[in-house]
Amino acid sequence: MDERLLTILKKDGQYIAGVFTPLGLYNSSLPRKTKKEAIVEVGGKGLKIVDDELYQNALIVVLDVHNGKQDAATNDVELDFSGFTEKQIAVLKVVMQIPYGSTMTYGAVAKKAGLPGAARFVGNVMRINRLGPIIPCHRVVSSTGLGGYTGGIDKKIDLLSREGVFTESFSRNPYIDI
Repeated sequence: MDERLLTILKKDGQYIAGVFTPLGLYNSSLPRKTKKEAIVEVGGKGLKIVDDELYQNALIVVLDVHNGKQDAATNDVELDFSGFTEKQIAVLKVVMQIPYGSTMTYGAVAKKAGLPGAARFVGNVMRINRLGPIIPCHRVVSSTGLGGYTGGIDKKIDLLSREGVFTESFSRNPYIDI
């Protein structure tokens, strides 16, 4: 039996979908114009829809991060890392530590995760990150520029701009070493 449940948050005319398991948030969408778009993004078609306050609160945090809210309570959201390897989880946990308004290069994330020289691996993990923006993969950038983003480079620029990162200073030195 599938233990995954679907919750939909509608706020300000937008929809965010979240798939939850007993371990926590398994997948989340970014805000979408329609309920159907949000459900499709998380692969939630056919899942039981529940209106659970805890799940709704987790999706509010997703919206807060998306909107660039500096004090979004990301640490309050339980995450389900099932399906990820130990190395992928190590990368995701490093990315979770990148502070609001900061970026880190793929190579720096790899090194911090104990995988020196594995920048391409980090990029691949970011590509399959189903827990964004709680795990803020938009904050991971190339050493020569923005790098890629599954949602499109315009969305990455938008998310970084909401945090005040994508400004003139980006071209100087936006990187941190945590």
